[in-house]
Amino acid sequence: MKKHLLILLLLAFAPGLALRAQPPVVATPVTSLTLPWGLSNLSVVDGRLYACQGVVLVTASMSGRAVTALNPDTTLSRLCPDATYVVRNGGDSLLYFMTSDDDQPYNLNVHTNARFFKNRHVEIKSWFRPIAHPVFSADGNTLIFSAKGKVGLGGYDLWCSFWNGKRWSKPVNLGNAINTAGDEISPAFYGQYLVYSSNGMAGSDSTFNLYAVRIQPGTKVDDVIFANYVALPLPEPLNSPGDDTELVFDTLSHRGYWLSTRNGSPQLYAFDGELDGVMLSGTVLDDHSRPIPQAQVRLLSAGRLVSETLTDSTGSYRLFALPADDYQLQAFKPDYFRLSRSVSLYRPNEDLLVAPNLLNLALSKLPFDRPLVFDNIYLEGGDIELSQQAVESLQPIVDYLRDNPNVVAEFTLCSSQSADPEYLNLVIERRISSIQQYLKSCLPSEVRISFKNGNQHPTEMAVGHKGETVFIKLFKQ
Repeated sequence: MKKHLLILLLLAFAPGLALRAQPPVVATPVTSLTLPWGLSNLSVVDGRLYACQGVVLVTASMSGRAVTALNPDTTLSRLCPDATYVVRNGGDSLLYFMTSDDDQPYNLNVHTNARFFKNRHVEIKSWFRPIAHPVFSADGNTLIFSAKGKVGLGGYDLWCSFWNGKRWSKPVNLGNAINTAGDEISPAFYGQYLVYSSNGMAGSDSTFNLYAVRIQPGTKVDDVIFANYVALPLPEPLNSPGDDTELVFDTLSHRGYWLSTRNGSPQLYAFDGELDGVMLSGTVLDDHSRPIPQAQVRLLSAGRLVSETLTDSTGSYRLFALPADDYQLQAFKPDYFRLSRSVSLYRPNEDLLVAPNLLNLALSKLPFDRPLVFDNIYLEGGDIELSQQAVESLQPIVDYLRDNPNVVAEFTLCSSQSADPEYLNLVIERRISSIQQYLKSCLPSEVRISFKNGNQHPTEMAVGHKGETVFIKLFKQ
């Protein structure tokens, strides 16, 4: 079996760009590519996606933000013909290549020029072979890799080694909060977090899922840097029922790539946006606290749709978003009032890449067997124009009629104020005109609405109600 080593070549440093606000993650399958030999060893170097296809190091050709092809990189292949993986160390601005080398079966070696004079050395005992997917922290002082051997928690584990200015330290196992009896593979740094893939976590069903843990610096160079960490799975659509592995990040363009078998065979996926956000979740319930399946839940910011989903059979929903305090959360389903409320999403625990935020929602079912009653929705007895209170009271009805144009609405306006009947009738007629204008401005023309003056046509509905009252009956066509 071929073993791996790292070969380092000195190239120019490419300065990073400042991070900017982006929409939350949206996944896109790279459907234009065929992967006849499979794909592995994903990495992003200076804004370019690299991978190993078969035994050849390839780089992605782009059209805008779309990956159109994977072709051999002739420049890198001339520098290191046998390269199967490449990564840049941000600390020394050098490129590291991984190749197969039978002469160094147990050690991870680092070199600095085309003559390959040995410059640095990481002591890797025989029980570390084979080594896979090494990555460096932003300062270049921490090396993390996946390795399988006689020592560890089982299968491939994640290990780290530290650069002390002269040499790399003996590797340290990252412990049982990260490593399991299964395999932990494809580590990658994302800001303050380490992202990796595991098939041994509880609930993983032996499939590879993506996890993240915040890096906690130690007090000395050989300390394990992941003390007091919590590893949590990444949100959909990054994780799926299939295997999800090899997540890598392009911090220049706020784009990422990973491999997934969610559609049955390995496929390259891409996403745009940030990952350090909030997972908003909860249950949508009816008036009797029963779950409502297949209810639509949407999150909007400044009128723009950010994320949406349908509740499952238990009424549960999950939405991923960036931290912000100006979101509008909506929930609706046919025959229910639409719910709309302002929500603030924040990350109280920076140890978590994706912070949980729980919010249960209640939807009221629209009655078709009795009228809806709105008492005293006008500020004063003689008010004609709709007040803000009236608009807010009628908004659920307006939303429902907009979503269900097959429903007919009958509005009946009454007043029990002790005044001249002729005057009350005049006030009600003008209120009817005001409501007509309001509904006409916010509803499509096909919605059928009728109006009645309840004081001219007394009904039993008005019994027991005092003040300015609006009765609304709904009929399905």
